Amino acid sequence: MSRGWVCLMYHEVTGGEPGRSVGSWFAVSRATFGRHLDAIAAAGRRGCTVSEAARAGDGARVAITFDDGTIDHYQNAFPELVAHGMSATFFVVTTRVGQPGYVSWDQLREMRKAGMEIGSHTRTHPFLSELDAAALEREVGGARAEIDAALGQETVALALPGGDAPRRALRPLLGAAGYRVVATSRWGTNRVGPEGAGGRQVAWIRRATVRGAADAAEFGRILAADPSLAALRRARESALGSLRRFLGPSRYARWRRAFLGVVRRVLP
Repeated sequence: MSRGWVCLMYHEVTGGEPGRSVGSWFAVSRATFGRHLDAIAAAGRRGCTVSEAARAGDGARVAITFDDGTIDHYQNAFPELVAHGMSATFFVVTTRVGQPGYVSWDQLREMRKAGMEIGSHTRTHPFLSELDAAALEREVGGARAEIDAALGQETVALALPGGDAPRRALRPLLGAAGYRVVATSRWGTNRVGPEGAGGRQVAWIRRATVRGAADAAEFGRILAADPSLAALRRARESALGSLRRFLGPSRYARWRRAFLGVVRRVLP
C-alpha cells in the first residue's frame, strides 16, 4: 500500500476467451475480469472510479477504468462490477456513442445510475499532441459539454486517446475545460495522500494496462505494485516512447497496427 494506489486500464472485455486478433490483443474475457475483481476483494481492497480513488488518495482503493466505450463494456464488464459491488470509470468517445459496436446514451445513463463514472475520451479520439489550441478545445471541451448534456452531470475525468498528451504549453486547457482527473497510459502507481488527491489541481493518473495475457500471478503483481514488474513495464514504455517521438504519434500508430498484424499471423 505504501507504494501508492493503483489504477487499472482495460479495453475490451469479451464474452469468451480472447483470440489473437489485433482488436483483441488487449482483451480479457468476462470470466477473467470477474476473477480480477475477486482478487481485488481478496486483497481487502475495493474497486472504484478513478475520481473516487484520486479524491481518497489511499491504497485501500483500486481504480478501474475502461477506454473507448465499446458495447462489451456494457454487456460484460458492467454486470460483473455490479455483481461484485464495485464501480469503475468508462471513458467514451462522444461521436461513437450509439454507433454499431459502441454503448448508447441510454446504456450510459443506466451505468451511471448504478454508480459507474462516465468520463471523456474526447469527441473523435485524435492524437492530442497534433492539435492546436482551438482543435484541442473542441475535442476536450466539446466532449465534456456533450456528456454533461446527455447525462445531466459535470464530467471531471478525461482519458488521453492513445496515451498522447497535448503539447506542454496547451495542457492548462484541460483544467480550464473543467477536467480534474486526466488518465494517462503511463505505467505506475499514484501518490498516496493529499498531494495525489487532485483538489483544485488537475491530477495526472498513471495506469496499469491489463491485457488478456495477464494471468492470476501477474495480476497479483500489478495489484501489489511489484517493483520488478514496474521496472520491466517502464523500460518497455521508454523504448516505445522513443520510437513514438521519432515517428510521431500517427506514424507510430500505423506501425503498431502493422506490427500487431504480423504477431497475429505468427502466433497460434
